[in-house]
Amino acid sequence: MKSIRIFIVLLITCGLFAAQPAFAAEKPIDHYFFEDVDYDHMAYEEFERFVYADLLDGFKETEVYEEDGEVYEYTSILLKPDKTITRAEFTKMLVSALNLTSDGIKKSFPDVKPSAWYYDYVQIASSRGIVAGKDDGSFKPNEKITRAQMAVMIYRAFQSTIDFSATGTPFKDVPQKNYAFEAIAKTAGAGIVKGYGDTFKPNNFALRSHAVMLIDRALHQEPGTTDDELAVIQTVDRNVTEELLYSEQQNLEALEALYRETTIGYYLAYSLDSLSLLDDPENSEGSISMVQVGEHSSNLVSLNKRFAEVRVDNLKVHISMSEPDMSFEMTIDISGNAFLKKTEDGTWKIYNIVQDQENSEEMFTSAMTGN
Repeated sequence: MKSIRIFIVLLITCGLFAAQPAFAAEKPIDHYFFEDVDYDHMAYEEFERFVYADLLDGFKETEVYEEDGEVYEYTSILLKPDKTITRAEFTKMLVSALNLTSDGIKKSFPDVKPSAWYYDYVQIASSRGIVAGKDDGSFKPNEKITRAQMAVMIYRAFQSTIDFSATGTPFKDVPQKNYAFEAIAKTAGAGIVKGYGDTFKPNNFALRSHAVMLIDRALHQEPGTTDDELAVIQTVDRNVTEELLYSEQQNLEALEALYRETTIGYYLAYSLDSLSLLDDPENSEGSISMVQVGEHSSNLVSLNKRFAEVRVDNLKVHISMSEPDMSFEMTIDISGNAFLKKTEDGTWKIYNIVQDQENSEEMFTSAMTGN
């Protein structure tokens, strides 16, 4: 788990391992660090989940600067939560979140050209009846999406997987003759959309933060299955046990294969980047041993059709390190929570693992003191 690799960073300062170029990931690790959504933002958890699970890329901005005669580039990722979102952008976000593929007859729109970045997403959404276009036959991909339009698309996209039997209290600014009346009433009844008191403001433009929160709420209402529960636990247990085994063996090839088979998004990038911390142990006269102490337990915290959380308890590892001028051993507890996403092929993969904070602090204190 993450703590094993954090500990290896400490070992580097002792000279046990040397660094080498990072193993290549689909996206570099720094593309998962966004700078314009703080922890106290109302949509922070949703944005983090979408970014870490590769459902949202954000906007890359590169700054070029000079220091001591050297030219450097710094790339930052911005999510722009208060920016309005276009119909094309929301369509892509919805299709990506649901892992949708074409199903049925696709509708052609004169203003959606095959060369456009959003072409495939609009085609998929139209084949599934999520989008129908305007009265004149156009799609208006670059038009800002309204709160009403967003509710309609979410209702259509999730109608077969969410229980929409409850109806929310009608909003006074959404009369029954409004084309979005049913969608707004049903998604409000399911707790997906919310209004402003007794008004909904259907014609207001939606923000990116609104889009992420609404899709996330809907995703977490889709029920999972017993088969999903078994697969989720198996994925976590395999990642935990095999990572410890291959780390002790210094088997980088097996570790890379394990990460690619059990992780995605942020955790895949983090895991592959961490492999750069390991080099040929023959370059050092020291040795390291990492052995699991006892048996850990993995228990399901939450499960729905596409997301899951697993609690890992009693995950203790005994680490022994020795080299000519230093040696120590310690047992650390790396229990925590694993977060998973179901991929397009139906496989469950880990996109993040969060270790218990108190255990992390204790590990660093013990490592620095050599206890």
